[in-house]
Amino acid sequence: MTKEMQNLALAPVGNLESYIRAANAWPMLSADEERALAERLHYQGDLEAAKTLILSHLRFGLHIARNYEGYGLPQAE
Repeated sequence: MTKEMQNLALAPVGNLESYIRAANAWPMLSADEERALAERLHYQGDLEAAKTLILSHLRFGLHIARNYEGYGLPQAE
């Protein structure tokens, strides 16, 4: 994890644009990388692996949220 990514992970997110920028800063994981991180978390309790898994999937959360546009909630919700 680069220093810039660590700073993004710890920076408070005040609005949707900041959240999107932070989510897009994390690279998508390959299947092998994801599996290795999941194994480190499961077998070793590696919290850094958990953090990387979570942060690299923020973009997926944005994708899901976009599917609910038009239901009356602001996108930031």
